[in-house]
Amino acid sequence: MSWESLRLWADDEEKRIHECIIRSLRQLISNNIVKPIDNELMISGQLRPLIRRFRNSLKIAWTLHSEASCFLNEDDPKPIGHPDFRFSGNALNEEQYDYDIECKLVRIKRLGKDWDYCEHYVKDGVQRFQDGKYAQLVPAMGTMIGYLQEGDEALLVQFVNVAAKNSNLGPINFTDKFAYKDVSLLSQFLQRPDGSLNLHHLWADLR
Repeated sequence: MSWESLRLWADDEEKRIHECIIRSLRQLISNNIVKPIDNELMISGQLRPLIRRFRNSLKIAWTLHSEASCFLNEDDPKPIGHPDFRFSGNALNEEQYDYDIECKLVRIKRLGKDWDYCEHYVKDGVQRFQDGKYAQLVPAMGTMIGYLQEGDEALLVQFVNVAAKNSNLGPINFTDKFAYKDVSLLSQFLQRPDGSLNLHHLWADLR
């Protein structure tokens, strides 16, 4: 199996997975059930059945796993990470391929709290793809879902990129203009020891 064939397969399958996620996020926005005080786990719980529904309607032949486990080595007793969602299927070479998705809130700090959501988005989200904890297979692919909950989107991107720069990571950029009350697409180039990864970011405007 040539690298070119595997790469073409990967690109095509990633587009189908993105279509499923984007439709699910749009439905979540349309449902108008997410509250400003909801945490990440609550929102992901509302998103989960939507992803399953659209995976079925789009006839995507990937299994969906919530809170999947990643291991540094195949026989390690303890995992090194748990992506929020994982699609698993067979690549053209008949090897299992796992597609990891991590979800994080994108919002300003809550009143009276010290938790920096934009820094958390990078350090406990993007960094896991950079370190190779997530997107371990070749060709490397993965997606971050951002639940845009409160704050100005342009300012939040700036805050996220400051955190990315502080972690020696490249910037996150919109692939088009911001989509209000919709899903915006962003991308980020990550250079890893084992190769490069174009990490996709899908931000759902839940404000």
